[in-house]
Amino acid sequence: MNANDLGYVSDTFRYENPLSTFNTRPDILVWVIKNNNMKKYILLSIILASIFACADLDELAPVNSIPTAQAITDFSSAQAALNGVYSAMQDNDVNMWLALPQLFSDEGLSTGTFPSYLEYGNLNVFPSNGSGTGAFTSLYDIINNANNVIVLAPTVEDASFTAESKSDVIAQAKFVRAHCYLQLVTLWQAVPLVLEPTTDVGEVLNIPTTAVSAIYDQIIADLTDASQNLLIEAGPIAASKQAANAFLARVALYQGRWSDALSLANTVLGDGFDLAAVPFLEDQIYSLGYTATDGNTLNFVYGATSLGGRYNIGPSPEMIAAFEEGDIRFGLTLDLTTAPSEPFTIKYPSFDAGISGTATDPIYFIRHAEMVLIAAEAAAEMGDFATANTFFNQIRARAELAPMDLNATNFVDAILQERFVEFAFEGSFRLLDLRRKGKAMEVLGPIGYDACDDVWPLPQRDVDRNPNLQQNDCCNC
Repeated sequence: MNANDLGYVSDTFRYENPLSTFNTRPDILVWVIKNNNMKKYILLSIILASIFACADLDELAPVNSIPTAQAITDFSSAQAALNGVYSAMQDNDVNMWLALPQLFSDEGLSTGTFPSYLEYGNLNVFPSNGSGTGAFTSLYDIINNANNVIVLAPTVEDASFTAESKSDVIAQAKFVRAHCYLQLVTLWQAVPLVLEPTTDVGEVLNIPTTAVSAIYDQIIADLTDASQNLLIEAGPIAASKQAANAFLARVALYQGRWSDALSLANTVLGDGFDLAAVPFLEDQIYSLGYTATDGNTLNFVYGATSLGGRYNIGPSPEMIAAFEEGDIRFGLTLDLTTAPSEPFTIKYPSFDAGISGTATDPIYFIRHAEMVLIAAEAAAEMGDFATANTFFNQIRARAELAPMDLNATNFVDAILQERFVEFAFEGSFRLLDLRRKGKAMEVLGPIGYDACDDVWPLPQRDVDRNPNLQQNDCCNC
């Protein structure tokens, strides 16, 4: 059992088991085995020998109390705790929020050898799936860190920690918490809604699932607070008022609140916004930044083996064929020539970093293009096709494609198509779009999608350990 095994706790209920790193990162062992390098074998042998010499696994005892993830006693420590929230978002398992939904659709193919990826690629995911469990757990790790900040920051008495700064720190933590719950509720639907930091063990951890509507209510409340109290108005690598409103627009779209979605998207874009004037991928509203120290590993996940990548996920034939002739996004999204047998995405292009974990490519969480397409879809759903076309054709103009007239018979498929190619390999867009528009069975049925695939199974280890947690009705149990 490792530090993440409870699912809702970050660095909390621990067994003093130095093997946990290897237990939770089988890809490390696979990488060592795949790379026939004797020095690595020797190093691994030394590490394992040291572990077994120092630890008797039968004598390991759990820690009976849980310290806060970060002591918050003044302005400086509050900022440090907030940095810990963002740092937790850079965990490798976080990448799986993005990658697994791509496998579970017609966007990506499982091109590697990991069985857990193959389950998603085959649309046949078991509750014991390690990759799904890792993604689920990492989201709750981040939430727990955010909860610490939200609950403890108001108690700090420090003259330098002004009311305005305190509200900003709390708003940033709520912003991240809302983002995590949006990922959870869209992929797993009803999940436990945890709003207090985990500071004890036992029954307090046995939290049942919460209704989807209540989770959305909390997401909206957190993002509304963020939009009001964040100090930064806008910035591509920061929680900002603009980013909070952008997420609120996404939530409104997912809930079918068309008037709210259009209004919020317009708030983000402002009067006279023209997407065609902003280069592709430079229209970031909120991205997760990396330095060479905490490097992004998605280039390894997607990259061709000839470039030092693991090539776990490649573009599907449907993804490749989705781009219209002349669409400039094709050459900015996919590379079919460098490694002809391994077509790959180039949205995370720092392949010179290889597997060293030093890539600094950002993860694009939300862009202006999404706001433009949200406005187009919301207007079309309300029958305002003049407005819908104005927004929709900004997307096509930037892609150097001819304009297209949306109408009541074509707008759903046309907007789905643009969202497919615009946001390729940026997250769970494709899967969620097909589900929310009632198209998943039609489009994905030929590759095995059925009604049970509208929700992912909860991790079995969480269900086993929490008597109040009920497994989803549809799962491969």
